[in-house]
Amino acid sequence: MAARCATFFVMARRARMTTVTIAAVATAVVVATTAAYAAPTAAICRSFSVSGAGKIQWSVIGNVTCQEAKPWLLKILGKRGAHDAQAKITNAPRGFHCRASDNAKGIPSAGACYTGTIQFPKNGFQWFG
Repeated sequence: MAARCATFFVMARRARMTTVTIAAVATAVVVATTAAYAAPTAAICRSFSVSGAGKIQWSVIGNVTCQEAKPWLLKILGKRGAHDAQAKITNAPRGFHCRASDNAKGIPSAGACYTGTIQFPKNGFQWFG
């Protein structure tokens, strides 16, 4: 009887280990497959400081990279407007819609440039400082 119980516990432990192993392998396969087909769609870019706006936090979405967006963002931040008002952005990338708000010094310190709609942007970048 004792030998029968010991055999049962050994078989039960092996069954649990087999189940755990199969589950781990299946999870790894799903994660690897998903990662192989999913394209990156967003990135948080390295922050930088702008005189009058402080530290700018920004990110990109869609097929826009940080490297592509930074020159446009610097152009937009270089333009001064009315204090504490809706920014008028005239130097945005072609095909992008841009919206921003000027801070107390007239710098567009928070905003976004995007393609698509504001509810469903396809590509673009956004910032706040």
